[in-house]
Amino acid sequence: MNNSSVLWQKNPALAWREIDETTVIISPSDSVMHELNDTGSFLWKNIDGYKSAADLAALLAENYEVAPDVALTDTQSLLEEMSSRKLLVLVPATVGESR
Repeated sequence: MNNSSVLWQKNPALAWREIDETTVIISPSDSVMHELNDTGSFLWKNIDGYKSAADLAALLAENYEVAPDVALTDTQSLLEEMSSRKLLVLVPATVGESR
């Protein structure tokens, strides 16, 4: 799924907390703990159901010293990884269209 315009949202079934620069996410259904580093935590904080991978990558490039194309590639990779771990879900098309 290499579409930079897809909208993502955090899986509402998850519990998460920020500790210093790290975000810890718990999947209550299987009791798995996920830990995000500083940049992963930055992206997690900005995933709101209204931003695409391109929007998130632009924020990453603005806030970290990273080229926009590298930020987009890294952001898409992280979003896909989070999705495969069921930390993120796609925003239903009707929600995204009502922006």
